[in-house]
Amino acid sequence: MTGKTHLAVGAAAAMLAAGPAAGITGLAVAAAGGAAGAVLPDLDVRDTAHPWRERLTRAGAAALLVGALVFDVVNDASLAREAMARGVGMLALGAVGLVALACAARLSAHRSFSHSFLALAGFTAATSLVCPPLAPSVGLGFATHLALDVLTYRGLRLFWPLRRCLSARLCRTGGGADACCLVAALLTCALVGWLALSWAPL
Repeated sequence: MTGKTHLAVGAAAAMLAAGPAAGITGLAVAAAGGAAGAVLPDLDVRDTAHPWRERLTRAGAAALLVGALVFDVVNDASLAREAMARGVGMLALGAVGLVALACAARLSAHRSFSHSFLALAGFTAATSLVCPPLAPSVGLGFATHLALDVLTYRGLRLFWPLRRCLSARLCRTGGGADACCLVAALLTCALVGWLALSWAPL
């Protein structure tokens, strides 16, 4: 699937999991975590026909994450308090883990380590060391990326380091199913956000 579809589906899944009762702040944080998690597997993409699209997707996820953190600080700073409560040691360990995993993903072949259950567990665990409330959204976003990619014709090594590739061979990246997933995800984000504005407190 394309980067924008991964980002949108990751954000939508995390918002659905959080639910309208989480309020706008909670949904913003969930969407940002889901989007960030959803773009992490494609850190292994280096040679692409449209490199600006990959950069734009990553920049979009980063912007959502920064925006959500700023929004959280402006409101009640619950994420910041939670992160600081972990202590410097845990924060440092989690940060080192995230950097190491990102480097490993960047250096791996496409759809190998970074598209595996091992990477999913690693990124989720490292995030939980830095900021536990963000970890479920990051993990869910990452999982949606794997689920979408396994539907395509090109396989991925979910059980890396085993060499077997899994593929459902149901659709193609950039095809009609890709576009449908993108539209459905955007509509879901809008619906959950509207419900939060209508029923839940900020």
